[in-house]
Amino acid sequence: MSKERSKGLALGAAIGAVAGVITGILFAPKSGKETREDIKDAAANARNRLLEESKVLQAELRAVIDKVEITAKDASSKASEALKQALETAKEALDDLITKTKAAKDGNDPDFNMAKKKAEEAQKALQKFIKK
Repeated sequence: MSKERSKGLALGAAIGAVAGVITGILFAPKSGKETREDIKDAAANARNRLLEESKVLQAELRAVIDKVEITAKDASSKASEALKQALETAKEALDDLITKTKAAKDGNDPDFNMAKKKAEEAQKALQKFIKK
């Protein structure tokens, strides 16, 4: 199974788990105060998972950026321009991911998901330069 597919499967499982927990909470025979506490706890858990996922992606992207910066110093001038552009795009994607992660309330935040997608694409683009 590819790494991309594994990430998608894990994200889908996490979203399904959160939906299941919320459904269970809403239909459980508890008082309103208890239900609100359960929802608050579930939201905090979802946010923590989002933060962890983002931290992993940030660390992976930083590692690739570091490798590519070393490679850029040795690249020919033509390849170096393309590499520098990809590197700049990756750094911007990393900064955007960090900003959007701080603002996201859960894994369904569209701005966070777009920033995550751009960071993953930037990481893939940089990895092509490392393999050359």
